Amino acid sequence: MGMFSKLFGGGKEYPPLDSSTPGIERLEKFRSRLEPFVSKVSDNLEVVPADSAAYLFIGKPPGMFGIAWFPADDDREHNFKTLMKDKGLSQRRIQMLSDKLREAYVRSEEAQRYSAMISNRKVLVTLSEALAEDVHRIIQEVAG
Repeated sequence: MGMFSKLFGGGKEYPPLDSSTPGIERLEKFRSRLEPFVSKVSDNLEVVPADSAAYLFIGKPPGMFGIAWFPADDDREHNFKTLMKDKGLSQRRIQMLSDKLREAYVRSEEAQRYSAMISNRKVLVTLSEALAEDVHRIIQEVAG
């Protein structure tokens, strides 16, 4: 069964995130902003909440993925496309950003992950301050 579940979209099960989980307040801080986004995206989502932003890996990291983020001090959704537009970044710079984010994600594979319901949909939640800090630093370096 395990082999077939991986082949047909199943995967590892993660414990549910609940009110006793340390760090849940970081997710709750962004829930109202995440709900519309989660509702409109049909791909797999992994949320990495931090104090300064909520980062979302979209797709199947570390393979093919995109990323979006919601800074605490800005109501806009940010992603590769908005970076290209706002900062005038080339496709090459975006690829460099993607490669660095992939490396950060791989470094965080041992981080504690949970499942959570957002907008009636199960998403993966990674409560890793180290990954959140890496993602923030990488975005700043590349977009700088």
